[in-house]
Amino acid sequence: MQQDGKTPVKRRLNQRPAVIPMMVGFVFIFCFSAFAQEGESGAAENKKEKNYVIAPMVLSNPNIGSGGGVSALCFYSPDPDDTVSPKSSAGATGFYTDTDSYFVSLFNQSYFQQDTWRLGMAVPYGRIENELDISDIGEVRFASVIKGVAGRLQRRVYGDFFAGVRLSYISIDYEEGNDASKDYFERYGVSDRDTGSFGIQMSYDSRDSQRYPYKGLLAEASFNANPEWLGADEGYFAVEGFVNSFHRILIGHVIALRAYGRFTPSDTPYSGLSTLGRRSDLRGYVSGEIIADNMISTQAEYRWFFTRKWGVVFFGGAAALYDGNVSNIDSDMIYYSGGLGLRYLLHEENRVNFRVDYAWGEADEQGVYVSISEAF
Repeated sequence: MQQDGKTPVKRRLNQRPAVIPMMVGFVFIFCFSAFAQEGESGAAENKKEKNYVIAPMVLSNPNIGSGGGVSALCFYSPDPDDTVSPKSSAGATGFYTDTDSYFVSLFNQSYFQQDTWRLGMAVPYGRIENELDISDIGEVRFASVIKGVAGRLQRRVYGDFFAGVRLSYISIDYEEGNDASKDYFERYGVSDRDTGSFGIQMSYDSRDSQRYPYKGLLAEASFNANPEWLGADEGYFAVEGFVNSFHRILIGHVIALRAYGRFTPSDTPYSGLSTLGRRSDLRGYVSGEIIADNMISTQAEYRWFFTRKWGVVFFGGAAALYDGNVSNIDSDMIYYSGGLGLRYLLHEENRVNFRVDYAWGEADEQGVYVSISEAF
């Protein structure tokens, strides 16, 4: 948690240059696109697209180091007569990095009864070797072993409004890596946890696509609880919300905007605190290095497909991490990031892109992010 103002963001020790993995990622894109174009050249123009995509992953992430893996995604329709629901999808992803970190996940997103019901599930497992640079402690090394299962069910209640519940069970074991990790664990109350959680969610979704919208709005507000009776040593809750908006200004040109907030009580344990670098808020930072009770962030992306298959993205964002209420925010608690990316269209019907993003934050923080989904 923040101590005496802004938690310093210093250069990560033994920082790995992101340029080389980014170039390798671009090579993968070129090779993949050449293969895809070769396969398309002999096919009839009206031949239906395959119902799956497989793509390599090459990454250099501030959290996990440099490495590679693979992602796969397949599309299906639970009810062939349903002409309203988006295509459902199931997939898997896995990677291994030079820090001996690894992660695998199975996931599914299903749409039923003319998009009246939406069901999502995920089963993750991994070991992350963390390396943080913490003020007054120094280089902190420890491992996080993560396994769990999560699911959420939503129902359309009126128009584009949905209501639903979220359930999850997660186990995280922390292993000390050096002497500094002992001080870090004691200072921030880091301990193993084996807990369940539940949440209530309300959302509004007017996007024209679930994966790469040209227009529309996705807004969500949720209350998530991790009570002691579900295994938490210290029960806590979090209030979370975001708004993503998409605006097509010309054919091939889209502006994407995101505002995000997460708020927890002052006695929230380490595992429940807000942090930069988690999910897409903000890219370029080490998750867990900058933490506080509350977080507010904004991001903007300019997405431009200059050909049918190829696109570029420019993005930037800012975030405030603070304890207490918003009156405690000052300039020392605000962080910035920016970056650029390259896109290659893998599946036109479902708007699935192969994404390579290079992001940088303050104090030489940087990272490369590769996936077959957009940051938001």
